[in-house]
Amino acid sequence: MPPLVIIIRHAEKPLVGTAPMGVTSDGLPDPESLTPRGWQRAGALISLFVPHPSGAGPTLPTPTDLLASQVGLHSSSRRPRETLEPLSERLGLTIDDRFMKEELAQLVQAVVGIDGVVLISWEHHLIPSIANMLVGDTSSAPQMWPDDRFDVVWLVDLSVPGKPAGFRQVPELLLAGDRVNPI
Repeated sequence: MPPLVIIIRHAEKPLVGTAPMGVTSDGLPDPESLTPRGWQRAGALISLFVPHPSGAGPTLPTPTDLLASQVGLHSSSRRPRETLEPLSERLGLTIDDRFMKEELAQLVQAVVGIDGVVLISWEHHLIPSIANMLVGDTSSAPQMWPDDRFDVVWLVDLSVPGKPAGFRQVPELLLAGDRVNPI
């Protein structure tokens, strides 16, 4: 089992019918991509997970494995993967995107088979279900991820075999306007 599973919502997306529009990493308009603020958050996530060249440590453990939902027929959003791309490049890790966003049982089964620190970027309405499966109950994690929150990290501690998983939330505090309170 991985000692720690970190779950984040993909970074900011376009609101229906409003600006700013989503853009690809090349700056082309794309409603399935992150907004400019989302790309800023994706880049800023590096400071949460990667030690600084000065020797200062990251705020959270450095992931050994990155997972994001697959783009497909019923899940055309590229945002979960795009959110992890800057971190993937910095760490030299490949993003595992073999699971469609609805394939939660398969995702969790794969995650518990990883020996390391796992970072998952997923669609916010499904994150509580992922946490429930990892923790083993429906009372530890909030059962709804608000539509307007992109700035929280959920941590599921699986480091002690045979003991219940621990759950906690950490505010990212990466961009102006990020909130200090958890969900």
